Amino acid sequence: MNINLWNYNKWDRRKSKTIKFIRKHNPDIITFQEIREDSRRNKRGDNQLKQLNRILKYPYVRFYETMDVNSVNKALKDPKYDPSNPRVREGIGVLSKFKITRSQGRRLKQHSRDKYTRGILLTRIKADKEFDVLVVHFTANDLFSKLHLQETLAFVKKNRITPIIIGDFNIRKPKILRKIASKKYILSIDKYKYYSYPRKKENLDYILIPKNYKFKSFKCVGNISDHKALIAEIES
Repeated sequence: MNINLWNYNKWDRRKSKTIKFIRKHNPDIITFQEIREDSRRNKRGDNQLKQLNRILKYPYVRFYETMDVNSVNKALKDPKYDPSNPRVREGIGVLSKFKITRSQGRRLKQHSRDKYTRGILLTRIKADKEFDVLVVHFTANDLFSKLHLQETLAFVKKNRITPIIIGDFNIRKPKILRKIASKKYILSIDKYKYYSYPRKKENLDYILIPKNYKFKSFKCVGNISDHKALIAEIES
């Protein structure tokens, strides 16, 4: 399952809905984007992933911080910028029922015009056999998201791995994804018709699986965020 957590937007209402949604579908592995730690909303270190997992109790948890939100808001000259509140962090994460034997977070290169800092999180998971899951969250810009995808695939090639790549790619045009990734990956958008960002009837969220894997099932559902969740059963 993949969930863009949408940080603290309407969190008082969405937190319990998110927990119920996850319990209903009972996924083995959940990947997340837009996990916040905000000192106005939680104790230091108690990010949203930890809050959810106090109830869900997944045995394996990983979080990787990708940006200082206040620094971003300052760069954007956003009225949300509050210099008196430096502890606003955002990141990506994983909950797993299976043992995570390795994890590595990596910061992606920041384009000179990109005010955001982005990252990827690689986890190696041991079920019947070991496999890699790479969580991504790219900047919502056609150029920047394309560059982030290219950099991610270069990282994959350099490390000689063939992970499942999943997350919020912020790539609105699937043809960009196909051109860059379809030689080595099967794309969820090529197997199933869906809109993961229903407000604009766009796809921003995808699952890419290696060619030796296959989708057994796929759903794009839920109203727990501004994005719909992706739920897939994948077989190697």
